[in-house]
Amino acid sequence: MRIHSKGIVCLLAVATLAVVMAGLWRPEPLAAQGGKAEFKLKLMGINRTLDPWKLFAEWARTVENRTNGRVQFELTSLPELGFGGAETIRVLKTGVVDVAEVYGGYVAGELPMVEILEMPGIFPDPETAKKAILAWKPIEAKILDQKANAVLLAMAMYPDNWFFSKRPLRTLEDFKGLKVRVHSVATASLVAGLGGVPLTIPFAEVYTSLERGTLDAGLTSAKPGFGLRWYEVSKYLVGPLLMRPHVALSMNKAAWQRLPPDIQKIFKEEAERVVEARAFTAIEEWNQEGMTKNVEKGMEHLPFSPEIRATIKEIVRTKVLPDWVKRAGGAEAARLFNEIIAPLVGFKVDS
Repeated sequence: MRIHSKGIVCLLAVATLAVVMAGLWRPEPLAAQGGKAEFKLKLMGINRTLDPWKLFAEWARTVENRTNGRVQFELTSLPELGFGGAETIRVLKTGVVDVAEVYGGYVAGELPMVEILEMPGIFPDPETAKKAILAWKPIEAKILDQKANAVLLAMAMYPDNWFFSKRPLRTLEDFKGLKVRVHSVATASLVAGLGGVPLTIPFAEVYTSLERGTLDAGLTSAKPGFGLRWYEVSKYLVGPLLMRPHVALSMNKAAWQRLPPDIQKIFKEEAERVVEARAFTAIEEWNQEGMTKNVEKGMEHLPFSPEIRATIKEIVRTKVLPDWVKRAGGAEAARLFNEIIAPLVGFKVDS
């Protein structure tokens, strides 16, 4: 059988074209699946060992899935970036990170108004704390927008606080001269009112400070303290100090505005579903689990005596709250507290 030379040329041309087209043609991907993400964002939490961190990580994964890979997160934390917490507003405002866990206590020096929810002992129960946080949320959103160049996505909170102490704290006298790691201006004011010495030390460095004797005690929630193994360098779990330290999952405004409306909608929906709703649901479980695990590791639980509880309540009302009002702007701070928080906790503050 003979094949004409022109036929051979045509066959070769067709075959070559088919090979070339096979190499060039690709099926159109759904969104960004199989391709590069359109929006690569850096999310900074306080510490990877903490329960809210796990919620932020789940939120990020959910957003990535719902956007079909158009959004991709890089997760990091304060200690990984060499920060202690006070820098949070600066790094969020300038876009060093795109999304951040903003703790009111850490940023109280720059934004004292958001420390309104950090007053130790003012909430009589978890439900009251939840109502206060959600009632305050629109105000905090405005503050973050105006002062931090940020968009508030969701609120979350940490459990009650405890003194992880190297020595027993059974009486008021035991607090005298006690060197305590604090995490906010309000807790520093309380410790000073009890006669202790408040020290601001980054969360990730407390273990070493307790071990070396720089600290006598550290103040934090039971489960975060357990996560960083403070039970190895302290003996007594004293408290609890009834409070709900709150955090705001917030996004740099410029990064937010680059997102199309459909993705913005997904960000907020998933933040409220995964972070906010679950944090409020899980808080009591975190509380109990933290106390139980520390005791199982050999810590001795010392509840506050009635005298200590009464003194803490008095210090908060006569010292901690008035000090906050002065720092946060006087009359305006008092007005917001009296309008939003006072109806829930049963007392007002003077300007």
